[in-house]
Amino acid sequence: MVPYFLTGISVLIAAILHWLAPQNFWRATAMSTAVILLVSLASLYIFNASGMLVSENTGETPDFSGRLGMISLLISFFALLISLFVGWFIRIIRQ
Repeated sequence: MVPYFLTGISVLIAAILHWLAPQNFWRATAMSTAVILLVSLASLYIFNASGMLVSENTGETPDFSGRLGMISLLISFFALLISLFVGWFIRIIRQ
């Protein structure tokens, strides 16, 4: 459920920022990528603290403190792709 929630929030953030700044495509892309990264990392810690990321098989909570650099890199790449595709879609719709 958490990945679907984060994907929906990411698409919504990218759509809002690209809709508000239609002339500045790359600026809106960079801004939405940064916002998606911050929201995703904050959500990761919030969901971990609330117990939503507990493994059903083992009952353990994940320890991602040692892998935070790789997680941030992957989320940044995901955010860039979402921002580019949603921005391109909004740009096509507005023309």
